[in-house]
Amino acid sequence: MTTLLQPDDTFTVQFVWRLNEGNFIRAFFKAHVLETHPEAEKYMVRLEELLAGHEENQRGVILPKEEMTLPYWAMVVRLIGRKVLVAAEVADGRPVGLRLATLIGVHDFFRRYE
Repeated sequence: MTTLLQPDDTFTVQFVWRLNEGNFIRAFFKAHVLETHPEAEKYMVRLEELLAGHEENQRGVILPKEEMTLPYWAMVVRLIGRKVLVAAEVADGRPVGLRLATLIGVHDFFRRYE
């Protein structure tokens, strides 16, 4: 790891979920660093704010708002305020690819540190 962020630093974290229909949700959050774990090259962050997001099809074409899957987007909004442990390299803009189970709550990725 080159430059380690410090507690109280912020960065944009990008999460991407593949939906059952084959589309993708891409959401960008302001992440506030709570703790650093240099030995594991990870940050404990709180998702402070949903900065942007869109839904795209399998070819990467952004869908119009009318075609977005609103129940999933409601779940994305509910992630604001959650604490998660992320790899330090995501601070440079790399997307975090996640299983849909993390968004719908079957997997505890977004609830583990509450």
